Amino acid sequence: MSKIQSWLIAILALIALALIGWNLSNVNDDASSPIVDDGYPTYQTKEAVTFVYDPTGKLAYKLVADDVKNYTETKLTWFTNPVLTTFDPNGSPGTLIATWAVRANKAKLTKDNMLYLYGDVQVDSLTDASQLQRITTDNATVNLTTQDVVSDDQATIIGVGLKSVGMKMRGNLRNKTAELIEKVSTRYEIPHEQPNP
Repeated sequence: MSKIQSWLIAILALIALALIGWNLSNVNDDASSPIVDDGYPTYQTKEAVTFVYDPTGKLAYKLVADDVKNYTETKLTWFTNPVLTTFDPNGSPGTLIATWAVRANKAKLTKDNMLYLYGDVQVDSLTDASQLQRITTDNATVNLTTQDVVSDDQATIIGVGLKSVGMKMRGNLRNKTAELIEKVSTRYEIPHEQPNP
């Protein structure tokens, strides 16, 4: 072998080692680099069921959705056709009592436990003890911690013997209360009693 070929092989070997070292150092840099928000979800799934428990270990609510997309950078999670079921926190141990079912076309969950519901929102009571049976509106917000429900759109409340419509609504699922605000109209249905013979 000539001296030129020996030097050429040595230089190529050094270049190859330098490239390998540089490549390995870039692998470590990628692990510590922040997540790039390119508009795509960090993870997504179809047909998801999420269970959330309170600090004492009781089931607080269950959220079922056809499609879930989580965005880590913005700390948002989007749901398609979500159904939120809340449970009575005062139920006896080992007994689950579902209290409300909340449905919408889409929902957005933020890091501060606010669930924003969009399109055909329907809140149905799942207990016979509640005088409030159903709330319908176009959009609503549910605070999952306090169970406050707010809608700045026209809302309809259906209860035992009544149907009310108002321009806005404020309520609380835990307390089984709802209040309509602005331009409220109510229809009462009085059941007809049979006369005693």
